[in-house]
Amino acid sequence: MAERIRIGLIGCGGISRAHARGYLQSPELFEVLACCDERKEMAEERAKQLNSKFVTTDYREVIVRDDIDAVDICLPHHLHSEVAIAAAQAGKHVLVEKPIANTLKEADAMIEAAKKAGVILMVAHNERYMPIYQKAKELVEQGFLGRIFLARADHNQFVQTNKSHWIWRRETAGGGVLIGSGIHRVDILRWLVGEIVRVWHRQVVVPERFSDEVEAASVTIFEFANGAIGELTCNWSVYAASSAPWYELLWLYGTEGSLHNVSGLHLASDKIPEWQGKFVQIPLPEEDSFVNEIRHFGECIREGKTPLTSGEEGRKSLAVVIAAYESAEKGESVPVQI
Repeated sequence: MAERIRIGLIGCGGISRAHARGYLQSPELFEVLACCDERKEMAEERAKQLNSKFVTTDYREVIVRDDIDAVDICLPHHLHSEVAIAAAQAGKHVLVEKPIANTLKEADAMIEAAKKAGVILMVAHNERYMPIYQKAKELVEQGFLGRIFLARADHNQFVQTNKSHWIWRRETAGGGVLIGSGIHRVDILRWLVGEIVRVWHRQVVVPERFSDEVEAASVTIFEFANGAIGELTCNWSVYAASSAPWYELLWLYGTEGSLHNVSGLHLASDKIPEWQGKFVQIPLPEEDSFVNEIRHFGECIREGKTPLTSGEEGRKSLAVVIAAYESAEKGESVPVQI
């Protein structure tokens, strides 16, 4: 491998701008050699930003190159598995945006292809790389909350795109707000509380605002392996969401303390007597989760480490979402296929 990890960026739309920040902030670790998008103007825009020399509209022209070590896939959900498997088979390490895929069968095929090729497969669940959740994880592991018995989370956003966008079609997106955004919260809850083993889910389609194929809002109830219960509310139609004091909220309740992230990270715990009776804000560093995520990808390649958000982890979060959609169809709670 060259001194720097040579990246092929496949998919140059909105989320690729965040990934680009990561590459620009770690010039000693990465070099983005190729940019690919079916819309050539988008590939050219990202190539100019990243000083890439090769632009194409066909991902196959990226993965066959000997001077590409890894690919970063920022494509619509239904294309993740096809491109990731082809890249792994070509010997490239793979970073793929969340969700890992639209189905567990696709996710399993991606994981198997990466294992067989001996390459890294990492899913871009960037929230695990946010300082606020990394600190929450540290506090949980240090026992400040005791045994967590209840968790609450939500996702609040006002999504506006044209009606022909792939995100509004079940075939391409795999679902609506839960798989498109709520899966981030699912992943954080799994990371902080433990594996989710059963779900009960309800959702609503809002054709006046979106599509008549996928849900705009949903409520999911979780049962965790450790006996805790949880709730997740997701909404893509929150008016004035950009000016509200929240975007994604989290509450964790334990036998010895509670934690929330309303306007910062706050903790109240019996473990620290002087904090009893009130929440105290925990100081956090100012860091970009995408920069942290991209650097972690590079470090895993360099050191042969398993990513924090590996293919297997991405599959487990997808399994919860798939179970939720099954629950909505059946009208009853269903187990998660871990």
